[in-house]
Amino acid sequence: MTVKQPGSSETEGSRRLTGVSDDNHPDSEVPVRAKRRYHTTAYKLKVLQKVSELKAQGTGKVGAYLRGEGLYYSSVRKWQEQLDRGILTTKRGKKEKDRDALKQEIIRLKRKLEQTEKKLKKTEMIVELQKKISEIMGIETEKDI
Repeated sequence: MTVKQPGSSETEGSRRLTGVSDDNHPDSEVPVRAKRRYHTTAYKLKVLQKVSELKAQGTGKVGAYLRGEGLYYSSVRKWQEQLDRGILTTKRGKKEKDRDALKQEIIRLKRKLEQTEKKLKKTEMIVELQKKISEIMGIETEKDI
């Protein structure tokens, strides 16, 4: 019995030897890498509308449509629940608008705070001035009584 060396291009009959790689042909196996699918809100709404149309027809084509789209009915049901609760309609653009609105509100409140602090300082200065004037004029204050 002769031992064949790995890497040699010898064959046993019409097939390659076990453990021998043929460098002329690339590896035909593709590594499987699962990639998570993300669906936009617009796509989800479109699918929900189509599914409701197919249900209304009553022809039983919902399953065929979902298979064609590569979706599970459980996902569609979850999207419908989100739509019913009002979660699905919130879009990223609205969040950005909300952030802008919050920034504007913060700026407005900071301005108001600065104005209030200025008024407070003026009021404190007036009270101090009144105290000094009453001391000079000899007017008794409630504190002295």
